[in-house]
Amino acid sequence: MLETHDEAGVTLRWGFVTAIDETNHTVRVWLPDLELETWWLQVPTAGSRCDKHYALPDIDEHVVCLLDRRGEVGVVLGSVFGQRDAVPVTGGADRHHIRYRDGTTIDYDRRTHRLALSVRGPVELVADGPVTVAAPSVTLDSPQVTVTGHLTAQSGLQVNGPVAVDGSIDATGSIMDAGGNSNHHSH
Repeated sequence: MLETHDEAGVTLRWGFVTAIDETNHTVRVWLPDLELETWWLQVPTAGSRCDKHYALPDIDEHVVCLLDRRGEVGVVLGSVFGQRDAVPVTGGADRHHIRYRDGTTIDYDRRTHRLALSVRGPVELVADGPVTVAAPSVTLDSPQVTVTGHLTAQSGLQVNGPVAVDGSIDATGSIMDAGGNSNHHSH
């Protein structure tokens, strides 16, 4: 039997997330205009097979849903900004910005080609292969930098400040100080 358009129709509804099922990547939504809480609705993702992307809206987040006529079956289309949750940045289509609850941000402006990361906590980068950083210059601005493995400088090394060595220094060339002393003189 064929249903009429009215019976099989879909509706677009705005509501607020009331419950999250992390295992199934689904949420329940309160629809104020219908005074109804939906059943578990799927939340679409950027990938679910080989490359998997996981992100769920927060409890009380304002979302848009596509539902059957009765509001029983459907899907959350996405979150929307509004009076309660203002747009975090401006910049139009050239700006891609993610801000997490703890204040961590990832921001890319394709007009200026600037990628900015601001992390509220430790950062860990683990790679199964070599890591290469290629840039005109690199600055490590930290009161303490520790290298746990062998450090090779292929094009020279300049140190501004005192050097403390706990161990031997082996050199194939001369070691000279500002006074002209060398490692080849005797006392």
